[in-house]
Amino acid sequence: MMPAYVWMFKWLLAGVSCALAGLALYYLLNAAQRVWPALRARRAVWLAAQIVVAGAALLPFLPHGEQISVAPAVTLDADESSALRLALEDGGDQHDDADQSGHDGAVASPSLSSLAAPSVLAVALPILWATLYAAGLAYALARLLRARMLWRRLQMTARRLSRHELLAHGAFSEPQLAEIARSRLAVMETDAAISPMLIGLRRPVLLLPRHLREFGGDQQRMIVAHELHHWRVRDPLCLSVSTALQTVFWFNPALRWLGAKMTWALELACDQHVLAGRPQQQRKLYAAALLRQWKAQVAMPSGGGVAFGGVDGDTIAARILHMQKTSPPALNTLAAWTVAMLMATVLAGGAVLQPALAFNIERQAKAGAEAVEPPAATPEITAWRNPLHKMRVAGFFGVHRSVSDKPHQGIDLAAPKGTPIYAAAAGTVIAAGELAENNGRYGTSVIIETGSLQTLYAHMNSIAVKAGDRVAAGQPIGAVGETGFATGPHLHFEVRRHNQPIDPATVLADLDAHATKHALKVRRQQLGS
Repeated sequence: MMPAYVWMFKWLLAGVSCALAGLALYYLLNAAQRVWPALRARRAVWLAAQIVVAGAALLPFLPHGEQISVAPAVTLDADESSALRLALEDGGDQHDDADQSGHDGAVASPSLSSLAAPSVLAVALPILWATLYAAGLAYALARLLRARMLWRRLQMTARRLSRHELLAHGAFSEPQLAEIARSRLAVMETDAAISPMLIGLRRPVLLLPRHLREFGGDQQRMIVAHELHHWRVRDPLCLSVSTALQTVFWFNPALRWLGAKMTWALELACDQHVLAGRPQQQRKLYAAALLRQWKAQVAMPSGGGVAFGGVDGDTIAARILHMQKTSPPALNTLAAWTVAMLMATVLAGGAVLQPALAFNIERQAKAGAEAVEPPAATPEITAWRNPLHKMRVAGFFGVHRSVSDKPHQGIDLAAPKGTPIYAAAAGTVIAAGELAENNGRYGTSVIIETGSLQTLYAHMNSIAVKAGDRVAAGQPIGAVGETGFATGPHLHFEVRRHNQPIDPATVLADLDAHATKHALKVRRQQLGS
């Protein structure tokens, strides 16, 4: 299980990624709408931008493999890396997955022995951010709950209009009444001085103020047409998504700006639909109704419904100016593709920068939980020989591979099937045959005990010793194979001290001289040596 510290660190990165993506889209879309004014009335643009900003926060949590990475490796300095010690639990299984001979993936994972003293800031910052975020989220949820309670109280004081009352109201045309009946949309009337609005998401209610009856018949029907178009195109769902994102990412002001832009686009789209093909006289009546509703609208808190009218004088003036245009500007293909590319670029930028650091933190946490420091050389590990006559090191100790999320606990020696294997040191055979440990992935194996050390020879094709035999250094014990979890013939060689793996380089001389270029490159990329 991933330590809590890693999740907190990833959430810190998620907040940074979300904020940077929001800042980038704020400037990019602000410039784009000046070049292409038609963007202002396209709700899809502003809704997609909010989703991209939220999606940037999920990048550090994306699943990843060790062989294919979405970003180059990023290595933390010693102070930051050592902070992982504080969150790691003691113990843990010490077992290794078998390797693909000579095909290890390259990821950054410095050895735990290289870590310095913990940095107070590196530990405290994610914890501080998690605490601050929780407090901010609680406040945002409280505000959302208060708004919901306000709308519920408003709805409870309203009265539902019957079919007969709707017919006598004067605000509904025959097609509108038919649509309301077909969609089972409840229509309620309140004495509160509000603007007409839709309340709710799953079963929305069209809430009308009683003073709407004082408007002219054409004005009433245009206002109702405005709200019905909101319902028809599922604008309440768009606003709910926007509200949810602004609540979860309360710390990102760009989302509030994008949400306001989307709300503006929703209103413009409904205005365009209502006024399409209408004469100038009806446009003036519609604008007059908008001005009349404004005073009621500004007295109510924001959120909770799609309301006819604006939220401030500037918005009202802008909408009225927009109503005078009989043919609003069209969004050309170039603009659409440019905006889409801008959003994709922002998301790709987050994919390059954020996950690499998050993945590195995760790997270091695993390495810290499972790796052990190599001991100093002792007299008992000086008289050892190579387990193969011709050594070809295809994988070093401590590197990560695509087949496992754990650091490599031995070395891999590539060799043809049937190549003789020799005991690296004198000792007693304590296991020979199929091993149950590591879920049988080692296949046919031999374990030899030499003092406090043990050597494991895995993936063998055949064995020439049995448990209890005494062997001398250089004595044949079997042949290379590809049994167990292996994709090609090779010898997996481990050295253990008190059942904990140590680097075979402490007992075998000059492994670098016998290593493949790929193995050296992987170790250099991951371990820096």
